[in-house]
Amino acid sequence: MIEIQAENGKTTRVIVKGNQSMSWRANLYLAASLGFICMGVAVALATFGLWMVIPFAGAEIALIVACLYLTLKRLSRKEVITLNNEAIRLEWGYNQPDLTVNLPRQFSQLSYYCSDNIFEVGDLSVSAHGKRYVLGSSLNREEKKALYTELQSALKG
Repeated sequence: MIEIQAENGKTTRVIVKGNQSMSWRANLYLAASLGFICMGVAVALATFGLWMVIPFAGAEIALIVACLYLTLKRLSRKEVITLNNEAIRLEWGYNQPDLTVNLPRQFSQLSYYCSDNIFEVGDLSVSAHGKRYVLGSSLNREEKKALYTELQSALKG
């Protein structure tokens, strides 16, 4: 998901974040419904003497919740790209920037490469002074192309 904010004509800010199709509450409802089904089957098997199924069913439910949490956490990470006449500022973080990089605009180069493989999303990055920074890691192919086009036009303008 890309959000573009143009400020005072000279500064452009692009906020990139993953597409969270479900909230944490909806994920918990999904996990609870899967857990209900899983534990129902485990209890039914336990009545036939297969009681060792119950701990594995509980572990399965815990694994589902952990995977849903980690996926939602990864998708909540944001990238903020700020372009002005002198510099490019890159920020990565959840609620506040964990990592900030300032690059001189005149020495920065934006690159995008995507093969013809339909399963590859492409590689979008900005580089300056021999260092390369990956952008749009949570985006799909079309969103990366749109981000590349937007950043390219902002860098030229």
